[in-house]
Amino acid sequence: MPVSRRRFMKMLGGAAAAGMFSRPRAEGSSANGSVRAVGSDKVLLVDQELIAKSSDVRLKLHPPRKTGERLVVSEHPWESATLNWFSVLRDGDRFRMWYECYDVDGWPTADDTSFCYAESDDGIHWTKPKLGLFSYQGSRENNILFRQIGEGNFRSRVHGSGVFLDPSAPPRARYKCVSQGLFQGIGERPYYVAGMTSPDGLNWTRLPQPICPVFADSQYSGFWDAAQQKYALFGRTSGQGRAVGRSVSERFDHFEPLATVLQTDEKHPPDSDLYNPACIPYPGTSGLYLMFPSLFRHRADTLDIRMAVSRNTEQWTWPDRNTPFIPLGPPDGFDGGTLYMANGCCEVGDELWFYFSGSTLKHEEVSLETLAQPENRRVFSRAVAKRDRLVSVTAPGDGSFETPPMQYVGERLILNARPRAGGSVRVGLTDAAGRALPGRAIADCQPLTQDDASWAVTWADGPDVALWSSRAIRLRVELRNADVFGFQFGEQQLR
Repeated sequence: MPVSRRRFMKMLGGAAAAGMFSRPRAEGSSANGSVRAVGSDKVLLVDQELIAKSSDVRLKLHPPRKTGERLVVSEHPWESATLNWFSVLRDGDRFRMWYECYDVDGWPTADDTSFCYAESDDGIHWTKPKLGLFSYQGSRENNILFRQIGEGNFRSRVHGSGVFLDPSAPPRARYKCVSQGLFQGIGERPYYVAGMTSPDGLNWTRLPQPICPVFADSQYSGFWDAAQQKYALFGRTSGQGRAVGRSVSERFDHFEPLATVLQTDEKHPPDSDLYNPACIPYPGTSGLYLMFPSLFRHRADTLDIRMAVSRNTEQWTWPDRNTPFIPLGPPDGFDGGTLYMANGCCEVGDELWFYFSGSTLKHEEVSLETLAQPENRRVFSRAVAKRDRLVSVTAPGDGSFETPPMQYVGERLILNARPRAGGSVRVGLTDAAGRALPGRAIADCQPLTQDDASWAVTWADGPDVALWSSRAIRLRVELRNADVFGFQFGEQQLR
């Protein structure tokens, strides 16, 4: 018997075409009867993995606020063509930046790129120290680390670099970098993924052989994954157009070829693909990863920045593929043509600071003639997000969702939620079969009616949930005109 579209969507739990969803397809759902151990860890609702059932809710991306700042610009002769790929990290009390730049005199040759360094006390005001490490046009009064690195036929510029700190490494290799590198005579094409190490982030050594035997292009991302106890490498592959590939290894000096893990699909704009990975572990949370590829829209010839999420670096999802994480600015602005995310982000108080580069030029407008005009050169800027509030489960009206069975440890349930005008959030606890726990039904919950990143959920007789600690339970959340970002059991509150 045919089923009407209306009834069919109702059977799916209200998963309307506008982005409403019902059951997750990610690993860890209750479909196989498994119980997820969350302990007292922070749980962020960035995908459907923690959504077993739902009605009239959807995942919503909350883009960071663009500051409009021109933090780092071309100002020296070795930067006279433009700035390019860069990485930012917070190392103790310092913010540190590594960036590539081109000069007009060298363009386009194998010796047109300077690998440079900048630093800041506050992440906003940056200086380019005179390092005395490299002689440019007869002077060492510059911030250049090197122009080419390597030996013999393996000596080349750095392109598409991604710098990261490796807490598992000995001091001599605490800093690491992945990039394109020239290795002539090894295969059919000379450029492969190269690795570099440094004790201080200033004096670098390139590893003698490629670390990944694939043709290298665009930007690369790497990091030590504490959850898997392996190194992760991300870079461009060829899927349906440009795509992002991944490889993991226990050794930094050898990765198997990248396997495609993220690409555009039929729900993205037509004739678009992914330019670069910009992949990071989510700060302060084990087992959650973010990727910020630039979406290259070929017809428009523009690139803006999107966001994908993963819980294992292999399976990736788009929480909200239709919303840019960092959108283009006005066409005549420094960020109006192409945007690329820096590798890394910085925790500052209760905020996450993301750094990105922007140019008024579109992708195919880049040439020596256009870059020689100072107003066209790439600019480094910043975008600021509230920590743990990048994605929410949201309901524009009345909605609800239920988690799969979980085991927690703790005495309190802390919720990160934001009701809007006239909105509210209420939470109930059930057993694995969906039966309300005594005194912890939604009807017993005192509603949250104002924005609170660390709300201690309270029922008629108080907030205590210790009685069911380490048992299999579900959360059922009812929300009206509100966003729910995450939750955590225990005394520690969500930051």
